Amino acid sequence: MGVNWLDRYFPKSPKITGPAVGIGMLVAVVSDSEQTDASEDDPIGVVIAPGNNEIAAYPGLQRPPSWTVAFERPSYTADGRGPFEQATFPEHRLRVIDPNPSLGA
Repeated sequence: MGVNWLDRYFPKSPKITGPAVGIGMLVAVVSDSEQTDASEDDPIGVVIAPGNNEIAAYPGLQRPPSWTVAFERPSYTADGRGPFEQATFPEHRLRVIDPNPSLGA
């Protein structure tokens, strides 16, 4: 069975694991070696707004949710671009951080 043309041009996002992301959540932005916009490190910040998911190239096409993150300190990409105070990322690159791990049960 061949690959659907839509999957070739619009691959599905990896499955999200962990707590749901939302405005006000403390998150780390996770990069891997295959990303062209990988961060120098895994910057930490707070989700301040949803990303731009309103416009889709084709009706019915679901784009992965994205979020705008304000960093706790200026962030740089692995190739030295920056500093960035905030940026928008797809949800699968965000990992929720517990701000008070000692308060967990």
